[in-house]
Amino acid sequence: MILVPVGTKAQLIKMAPVLRALDQDGLDYDFVLTGQHRETMTDLIAAFGLRNPQHNLVGPEEANTPRKLLAWLFAVLKCGLRKDSLFANPAYRVCLVHGDTLSTLVCAFLARRHGIPVAHIEAGLRSYNWFHPFPEELTRIAVSKLAEIFYCAGTWACNNVDALRRTRREVVDIRDNTLLDAVRYATELQTPAAADAPIYAIASIHRFENLRTRERLDFIMEQIVIAADYCPIRFVLHPVTRVKLEQTGWMQRLMDTPRVELIPRMDYVRFLGLLSNARFIITDGGSNQEESAYLDLPCLIMRKRTERQEGLNANAVLSDYDATRIRAFLENHSGPRPRTPDLNAAGSPSRRIAQHLKAWLARS
Repeated sequence: MILVPVGTKAQLIKMAPVLRALDQDGLDYDFVLTGQHRETMTDLIAAFGLRNPQHNLVGPEEANTPRKLLAWLFAVLKCGLRKDSLFANPAYRVCLVHGDTLSTLVCAFLARRHGIPVAHIEAGLRSYNWFHPFPEELTRIAVSKLAEIFYCAGTWACNNVDALRRTRREVVDIRDNTLLDAVRYATELQTPAAADAPIYAIASIHRFENLRTRERLDFIMEQIVIAADYCPIRFVLHPVTRVKLEQTGWMQRLMDTPRVELIPRMDYVRFLGLLSNARFIITDGGSNQEESAYLDLPCLIMRKRTERQEGLNANAVLSDYDATRIRAFLENHSGPRPRTPDLNAAGSPSRRIAQHLKAWLARS
């Protein structure tokens, strides 16, 4: 049996096609929510037609502040380190973790602690800067020391894992990110936009590195206000961002800014529709960077470094927090432009994972 812990909304979106592929191949698994995120998780499960999770590690409150996140972490560790914990079940032959979240790290640690081999999806992404992104870069380094199977989206990521020079590892090139399968799924459910649909761009900011200091937060919010002069902005409020905006007074300032509309997080199918019809996106999210590359959507990455290659030197611009570079992006991409979405890569990365796991379980 496969143990599949999922902690955040982004993880669930990228793992949903994998869970569907495991079902298609008849592989037995336990789907577990760690409780790191709560908001919209039930909606996402329904949107992708997934089975309900077999287990919830901790209870219902969203870990949307540093204090709550720390409390959540201690609760998961306390639960997972017990001799009778979920991770101690001898039926689990592999633990399938994803990405670079705190859930990824703590579940990989607990699996190894109980003797379960760890397989890491989205392995090999590196910025080679410990503090950009922080703490995600450090999380990936730590998980790379715990994993035995590495599912990498392309040659560059495979080479990064090979550079670790660990003897006990299996590197599998799944060619593309599993998010490609999620975008394909959601795109098939879209209806065409009306000819008179409103013009807008999207803002989505949530990373710790952008919220932890007032100076950085002020700079980013000021740039979003400036962007609204070029194109109306729909600002997607993540729970952690909402808390920070309320604490700093930026929530009211944005509400008072003409052409800025604050909107809640939504299910993935609706969000893909929002992305598909936008002029551009301002984001610090790695998933948004990848989605924008697949959709050929102009993307301003509000970060200093990115561990992802998708869209760079094409539709995506890394801001480096440079106001001049940001202004040039806004001037170049506020108007209409033809777009050529690229969803036709051969095969399915999620199916490649399921097929490899089926063969691995048969021989191990």
